[in-house]
Amino acid sequence: MKKPTGRRPSGTVIPMTPKRREEHRANPTGTVLIDRVYDDELGRFEDDEPEIEGNFELDLEEAAPPSDRPEAVTAVVGAAFNAATTADQRRRLRHNQALCAIVHVPSPVWVIPVSLYFRCAFGEQWLQQTRHGPTPGERGFATSSASVSLALSAGQSVVGIAADLSLLPRSLIGAADMTIRIAPPNGAVLKAAITRFTARAPVELDDAVLAELDLDDLVAAFRPGTGAQRIAQRLAAAGAALRATINLKGG
Repeated sequence: MKKPTGRRPSGTVIPMTPKRREEHRANPTGTVLIDRVYDDELGRFEDDEPEIEGNFELDLEEAAPPSDRPEAVTAVVGAAFNAATTADQRRRLRHNQALCAIVHVPSPVWVIPVSLYFRCAFGEQWLQQTRHGPTPGERGFATSSASVSLALSAGQSVVGIAADLSLLPRSLIGAADMTIRIAPPNGAVLKAAITRFTARAPVELDDAVLAELDLDDLVAAFRPGTGAQRIAQRLAAAGAALRATINLKGG
């Protein structure tokens, strides 16, 4: 409720109290009726909210992407992982106990994204050994190898993820039940990734165009609100730019 200002209102005071007995009876007990002041200059009651010109309706399709659309890196890694595995292998990864697996990725850039994807797709119960840098030394190798052995003997599943398999613990390499080799994505894999991201399939992608692109280069082409064809064009442009740079360095 507005506090009184002590001055007489400039507009016309319109009493809101009922004049007829029937109107008075229609109001429930405890109803408070307040006189409203009509401002002649503004052409409205003083307590009315002013109208704002313009259309501020929210386009829901542009404001929020579909909740089931994956992030760009998830779309690319998921498509590459599915291309490298069979349905039976993925079923075993989800349900088997004390399974030892190795995931060979195209480059060190892939290690962490594949690790996150694997944990999301196949559960928290896996002990992961990820390697994307220099060797940890003899003591580190011995500790990692022992942890793998103890986990497997206790019934826990273990997975090693690396671009260089020689960096993985020795016991993991020897005990592996399954080795998954993720190849650098070709045109078919990227088409599947774009379809996941946009729910629309682009035209065919040339494998040669994608040859120089690593995971970060691929993901940079996937942007919110971008159609499938525009992503394909960005991939082609990125491939051409990187090839030109490599040729300049070689020359």
